[in-house]
Amino acid sequence: MFRVVRSSYTVAAVAFAIHSGIFSAQAACTACNTFGQGVSWGMVSGNPLAEASGIAASRRNPGVLYTHNDGSAGDVFALSTNAARLATFEPNESLVDLEDIAVGPGPVGGLSYLYLGDIGGNTGSSSGRSSVKIVRLPEPLVDLAWANNPHAATFQGAETFTLFYPDGSYDAESLMVDPISGDVFIATKQSAVARIYRANLTTLANESTVTMEFVRAVSFGLAAGGDISADGTQIILRREDFAMSWGRCTNETVGAALGQAGQSIPIIDPPLEPNGEAIGLLPDGTGYVTISEGEDPIIYFFQAQCPSSPRFNVSPVNESVFVGGQAEFRALAVGYPTPTYQWRFNSQELVGQTNPVLTLSSVTLNQAGQYEVIAANASGSVTNAASLVVRPLPDLRITEVMPSEAANPGVPTADWWELTSFEPQAVELSGWRFNDSSGGLTDPFVLGAGILIQPGESIVFAEDLTPAEFRNWWGSTNLPTNLQIINYTGSGLSLSANGDGIRLWNAQVTDANDMVDTVDFGAANVGVSFNYDPVNGQFGGTSQLGVNGVVRAALTADIGSPGRIRKPASSLVLRSALVGGKIRIGFDAIAGYRYSLQTRSDFETATWELTGDTLQATNSTPVFFEKETTGHRRFFRVLVD
Repeated sequence: MFRVVRSSYTVAAVAFAIHSGIFSAQAACTACNTFGQGVSWGMVSGNPLAEASGIAASRRNPGVLYTHNDGSAGDVFALSTNAARLATFEPNESLVDLEDIAVGPGPVGGLSYLYLGDIGGNTGSSSGRSSVKIVRLPEPLVDLAWANNPHAATFQGAETFTLFYPDGSYDAESLMVDPISGDVFIATKQSAVARIYRANLTTLANESTVTMEFVRAVSFGLAAGGDISADGTQIILRREDFAMSWGRCTNETVGAALGQAGQSIPIIDPPLEPNGEAIGLLPDGTGYVTISEGEDPIIYFFQAQCPSSPRFNVSPVNESVFVGGQAEFRALAVGYPTPTYQWRFNSQELVGQTNPVLTLSSVTLNQAGQYEVIAANASGSVTNAASLVVRPLPDLRITEVMPSEAANPGVPTADWWELTSFEPQAVELSGWRFNDSSGGLTDPFVLGAGILIQPGESIVFAEDLTPAEFRNWWGSTNLPTNLQIINYTGSGLSLSANGDGIRLWNAQVTDANDMVDTVDFGAANVGVSFNYDPVNGQFGGTSQLGVNGVVRAALTADIGSPGRIRKPASSLVLRSALVGGKIRIGFDAIAGYRYSLQTRSDFETATWELTGDTLQATNSTPVFFEKETTGHRRFFRVLVD
């Protein structure tokens, strides 16, 4: 059955920033203790989660929850709020009895950390444990899109701490972190009371040992899970069939708050939640979630029901699209009652657009402007806005053409050309058209659905040649691993070795002169492509072996650089730091280049050796290598290819 107990008073919910590492209360005693009945958010199926023992909501990744099994396994599962598995993280630490998980601040301001509580008494001793272990690690990045292909990874930057009780041995299953002070709290599991112990790990080094401080005893028996809200104003504890909440006022300690009278809050009794031990408050103040042991456990949500005006957790962001493309604005407001939405364009209401997501398809130039969304409920309304820029043509360039291949009997070869994106965003190519210099829009080749070119990506178009045949010709080691190779055919599309050209149109234009890009070239040298000079930004020169990524084909004498646009690499500036006992070598990568890590023990007798660590940059972004600081590895460098 559902156990639903209302509090005797109702107050406004607190507003806070969900991505900040440390939160502060905004007003005195603002916690909401009125919650609705539990509703199912989804069932966790097809997942090795049978003894769920803790749950915590991400502060870094909106819509993500963390949970784990009871015991020594240690894997942490990242789930979406609809219970889809997104990732499995291995902490790579020896654990005895993992019982609870929490999210809170840590040593680096602005970052969110996960805390794993190896605090249970499952050690073979009936008296519990005199010491426990806490594992702290930076909260990882998790993408909701991973539901289609769940990731598996090892946590990076884990630190461990041993905490001793000052007065005995105990079994415990509740771990909490105060977002205001950074203190870690453990609540023991005893028949009539929960003893609360405190430690602060913020300034401690990895593998430190500390004796906890006894805070107070709370009249709550068999505590099996707990949490402190992201703004620090609410503390909750649960056992299998009962839960309580304590409000915390501004400048009040956790111990003082727990000394006040608590309020019963809803929980789901067995058999729907058998041995329910997990409870976690959501960072936006909208309520809390629970999960229990058992195969295919259900995530239950309990909505806060204190009246509160809407506030945006997700705000629409400015968009830039091309004519004919699709734009999407997303908003998510919380409050009670649940807010409604209304979108407006240039201050005019958009009829029927009352969903949190506004999608604009086949965008035209006159749809550029400002889009507003109004979220409203009985307690008030709030407005947020973003702008849409509509661009007529994307910056896509024809960067290489090979109209005359070297002969090699038995090796299938053909004319080909290359298209490269210089855009900062992906471009949809469905329905785009191209032709040679003598053709127009009456008989072009039309690209099929689902072709997308990413920022910095090059796509090869080969005439009457399959991707496998093209790779065989040039050799897989000479081509990017993820190179898109598109076969085309058509009357009059063959490129003349005596001089020709290529014309490229998007899917919408009707004027043959309105091209995305066009190139012309003269008579070709056999086996030599015309290419693009990435230094001066000009097309039309001939390829030179070894310059700007030009290579020789694996099975013929042809030279070119299909799939690669290379300008001379600039010198790298390396940044080093010790993170979790490992050396981290960071640098700014450039899309299209490959980076390799080398090491040596000294500069007198040793030589540089490859460590086996390589990175193919698909985006221009800061990256790093991370290695153990073993004795024979004293110096490192990074090679650019």
